[in-house]
Amino acid sequence: MRFWAGVLGLGVAGLLGVPAEAAWAIEAPAPLAAPAPAQKVPPKQWAQSVCTSLRDWTTNIKDLTSEFRSAGGGSTDAAQVKDLLVTYLGNTVNETDTLLTQLDQAGTPNFKDGSKVAGLFQNGMTDVRDIFATGQQDAASFDTTDLTKFRADTSRIGNAITQGGTKLSQTFKSAGRKYKAANKILGAERTCRALSS
Repeated sequence: MRFWAGVLGLGVAGLLGVPAEAAWAIEAPAPLAAPAPAQKVPPKQWAQSVCTSLRDWTTNIKDLTSEFRSAGGGSTDAAQVKDLLVTYLGNTVNETDTLLTQLDQAGTPNFKDGSKVAGLFQNGMTDVRDIFATGQQDAASFDTTDLTKFRADTSRIGNAITQGGTKLSQTFKSAGRKYKAANKILGAERTCRALSS
C-alpha cells in the first residue's frame, strides 16, 4: 500500500502542486486513455520501468514548476503570467505524453490482473495529461485586461489540477487494496520504494 500512497503523493504534491497563492493557479477536465499494451513482461521488469518513468516525470514536472515560478509566474503583469502559464502547461503536456509512451513501452506485467493494472496507470496519467492540455487551451484564451477576472480564471485552472490530483490519489489508493499482486511487486522494487519516501 505504501507504493500507491507514494505515487499519489507525488501526483498531488510534486506534479499537481502549483499553489494558487504563489502564482496564478491552474485547472481542467479529463477524458479516458488508450488501451493498455499487450506485450507481457516479467513483473519486476515492468515495475522497474514504470517507476523509473514516474520518477523521471515527477522530477521534470517539479523542474518545470520551479522554472515557471522563477521566470515570473508570481508577477503582477497578467500578460507575462499568461504567456508563462501557456508555455508551462504545454511543457507539462509534452512531459506527460513522454511518460505515456514510456508506460506503453513498459508492456503488461505478467501477473493476475496485469493488464488492468497497466491500464490503470495509462488511464490515470492520460487524465492528468488532459487536465494540463485543457488548462493550456483555457489559459491561451484568457483576457488579461481585467486583473480580477484573470486571477479567477487562473485559479480555476489550479482548482481543476488539484481535483485531478485528488482523483488520481483515490484511484491509486483503491488500486493498492484491489490489486494485491501489483502492490507486492511494486513495493519490492527499489525504484518504486523511492517514490513512496
